[in-house]
Amino acid sequence: MDERLCLLGLRLVPGVGPKRIRILLDRYGSAAAAWRERAKWEELPGFGPGLAVAARRVGEDAVREHWARLEALGARVVTPADADYPAGLRHMPAPPPILFVRGQLPTEAQGWLAIVGTRRATPQGLRTAWSLARDLAAVGVAVVSGLARGIDGAAHRGALDGHGRTVAVLGCGLDFAYPPEHADLMEEIAARGALVTEYPLGVQPQPGHFPTRNRLIAAMAQAVVLVEGSRRSGAMKTVTLAAELGREVMAVPGDVGRWSSEGPNQLLREGATLVRHAADVLESMGWTAVGLAAAAGEAPDAAGGGDSAADRIIACLRANGAMTVDELAASLGMPAEALVGAVMGLELTGRVVRHAGSRFALPQ
Repeated sequence: MDERLCLLGLRLVPGVGPKRIRILLDRYGSAAAAWRERAKWEELPGFGPGLAVAARRVGEDAVREHWARLEALGARVVTPADADYPAGLRHMPAPPPILFVRGQLPTEAQGWLAIVGTRRATPQGLRTAWSLARDLAAVGVAVVSGLARGIDGAAHRGALDGHGRTVAVLGCGLDFAYPPEHADLMEEIAARGALVTEYPLGVQPQPGHFPTRNRLIAAMAQAVVLVEGSRRSGAMKTVTLAAELGREVMAVPGDVGRWSSEGPNQLLREGATLVRHAADVLESMGWTAVGLAAAAGEAPDAAGGGDSAADRIIACLRANGAMTVDELAASLGMPAEALVGAVMGLELTGRVVRHAGSRFALPQ
């Protein structure tokens, strides 16, 4: 078998995860060599005879059958040797030696942002996550989250509604929809973004898998935004992992009397960047709407960043007063996602100002 099939074979051995694969690669120099020498694994510290026996039971036919199942699902194996291996994972301790991916991973030239939060989100939290993701995805930012109920799902949906890219990191194999109600959302993400996991097909979601998933979310992104969550939530742990990896930490402020605001407000006390809307993220990260749209392979006008779009927005606001992006889109006869980049650019340069309810107007 070739290197990639052998790497899959290593991962299919019960008890052999990313850490043990890394040991095998360091010891034997390649997955192919480790596969050939699997009868000798019992000589390695921390392996023992049980793993060697388990490895001998995983035959070449089983590996090829698993590969065929991946292909039938429209999925593939991605390794650090591949150009589309997420750049953020390359710069973390012990990068995952094998990923299972369904869909198209965003190019490395784009900004990557994780949006995370509680499963028990408030309506306001869901709206905030959705609008942040929509506006940022519309200008070329890749939105990363964990496909969970609540904030994660709203972030993925917002990115799709912004006609941008989103990456969902799973705590199970690609053949499981978890939670089940996100089955349709998973299919949309696979078609217009990417599903990523460290787990082979057939691996069901388990509580112990989600810390691993959170580690990937934190590492993939250049920054992470906590929308809602308690101080002990899984989302807060993702933020902690991101901080340890040197990623930018951001938070959406919330009602001091609401439990779901405990985590974000604590982060803000500790110096996290305050996020009210997408423009705060763009400004903090030094990203630009036009620049990111170009990185996504779009012309500025197609992303709403051309001068004609900006001039039309200013003329519309001058005639009508404060308007939301959706109202601007209806008035100008353009898709809302095509205007977001121009509005963001105008806001960042001070040519328009944002009021309550994300209504934009000309400066007084």
